[in-house]
Amino acid sequence: MDKAKKRIFTIIGVLLLIALTVVVCYFLFYKKPAPDDLLFDDNATTGVMPGVDIDERRKELQDLLDKSLIAFSINTSPVFLNGTTEGNLLIENPGNNAKLLQVSIQMKDTEEEIYASKYLKPGTYIENAKLQKVLEKGTYEAIAYFSAYDEETHEYIGRTGAQISITVQN
Repeated sequence: MDKAKKRIFTIIGVLLLIALTVVVCYFLFYKKPAPDDLLFDDNATTGVMPGVDIDERRKELQDLLDKSLIAFSINTSPVFLNGTTEGNLLIENPGNNAKLLQVSIQMKDTEEEIYASKYLKPGTYIENAKLQKVLEKGTYEAIAYFSAYDEETHEYIGRTGAQISITVQN
């Protein structure tokens, strides 16, 4: 074998050795542990901490959950006889919501507001209402946004939405 071939084989061998070293280093230093590789603390005890009232803890957790959820109800396919009449929106702020709600209905494609309610107390509803924009005959995709506010402080809590399909018959 001549010197040129030996030299090529040596260079290829060195490159393979470098590549192998990089791969080994990656797996040793950068590989994230699999979920099965998690180490749990041997000093942890299963159960509820001594002195904690379980019923009180449940009540606190339920209160936190209640404050973070926004309950509402709306007709997802309201119908209007024409663009100037009331339609059956059936917007409800359930009595167990413990939040004030304000509803804004916006066209899905343009985000133009076509209806806005005033604040609804828990346990109240709007059965029928007119839209603030006259719509021609047809079916329109919209989103009803429900903004929630603290019942006592009136502080903004958050917003959620529901897709609705509005039908104007004439």
